Formats: sequence, C-alpha cells, structure tokens
Amino acid sequence: MGLPSRLGVITDLHANFEAMKVTVNWLHQHGIERIVCLGDIVGYNANPLEVTYLTHQRVEFSLKGNHERYVLGHRARGVREEKLEVIDWTREQLSESYLRWLESLPDAHLFEGSVLLVHGSPRDPDEYVYRSETFKSSLQHMAEHYKGIRLCFFGHSHLPMCISRRGVEASFPKTRTIPLERGETYLINPGSVGQPRDGVAKAAFGVMDFQRYAFTWVRLDYDYEATGVRIRDMGLDAGLATRLARGK
Repeated sequence: MGLPSRLGVITDLHANFEAMKVTVNWLHQHGIERIVCLGDIVGYNANPLEVTYLTHQRVEFSLKGNHERYVLGHRARGVREEKLEVIDWTREQLSESYLRWLESLPDAHLFEGSVLLVHGSPRDPDEYVYRSETFKSSLQHMAEHYKGIRLCFFGHSHLPMCISRRGVEASFPKTRTIPLERGETYLINPGSVGQPRDGVAKAAFGVMDFQRYAFTWVRLDYDYEATGVRIRDMGLDAGLATRLARGK
C-alpha cells in the first residue's frame, strides 16, 4: 500500500470519548484517513466501549499499550489502587470480541516497512522516554537494531516531544509544525489524546506529512467537563476527572 502523503498519529486515548471525537473529526475534516494508534486505548476514563469501537472502526493500525495488557490480565506493577479499580471496571465493559481484538494487537510494528511504531520505547514497551539517558539509549537502539529507519513514533509518557541527536523540542501548548531533515533519526511523541500531562488541558495528537517531511503537533479543545461527569457518574475515582482540567 505504501506510505500515505499524510498520516495521523494518535496515542494514549484512555477511554476519553469527548477527546477522541474531536480528534477523529479533525483528521477527517482535513482529509487524513490513514491513522495509526500507539496504544492505551483504554484506562483512566469512563468510555472504554465507545473509544474501543471508534478506534476499531477508524484506525488503520493499533498497538497494544500497557493498559490493554492490564485489562487482559497482565500484572499491573506499581499501579495505584484507584487505577486498578478502573482496570477491573473497564474489563467488565468490553465484550469478548473487543477483548480478543485488544489481545491481537502487537507491542510494536514497522509500519509500511518505513516507520517504527512503539508504545514505550524502541527497546521496551513499558519504558518511559522523557529523560536524557532514555533519549540517548533509544536513539542508539534505533541505530543498532533498526538500521535505515529514520522515524519512530512513541507514546506512554503523554508528553509531546521531538527527539533527535540535534536536541529535544518539548513545548507544544498550541498546534505547531516542525520541519524534519531527511537522513536524521527522530523519536516523536504526539502527546496524549485522552489524558494530556504537559499542563495543557487540550487533546494532543500529530500528523506526519511525508511529502513536506514535517510533523505537526495538533492541540484541540474538548469537553473535559463532560468526561469528568461521566467518570463520577460511573463511580470511578474523582481525581481522574479533576486532573483532566489541569492537563496533568
């Protein structure tokens, strides 16, 4: 099929239907029909069924994140009690067919043989990439194990950033495009659709333009208050609602 002219890159949806709706609508309105998801479709928020359905229907390729593994029964190490409650509740909301679909998703994927998709880091699906040592080790892993692959999209930290040997860009409070250099290796996190943690209460995702060779971080307002109401109505931890308003 080959790479598209533009590719939508979303991650860490976390069962936030309000944020997912505005994200998918924006991509459709801008003519971007090929979309990949880097995992964590579920977790934290209270619309796992709706977000799983929308991802299944609209996203071309999805990864399995740590929250999918938790829902599927994998051990959730170091996870707080209130989050464990959401995991158990989420499992009850999903049909067997959706659980089987989540189980079928890979931890990593080389998209069209050209772009590495991971949830955590290139070397570990659970590794957070947000410190200088992980920047260096991830780039080194790319050089050693993915020779010739110049783009890696990752999630997990919920922090939008662009990492290369030239430096790190990590401030994306508004929609912003960065031109990339062909031949340079980049690790790119588009930020979280459903639970942004950079202090900005806006959905975050990205668009890779292969023709212009540039990546755009998109920030969109969404109704986080409605998401919060749903969390409280379902009897989930209210702190999960208040953090959305703070973008934390």
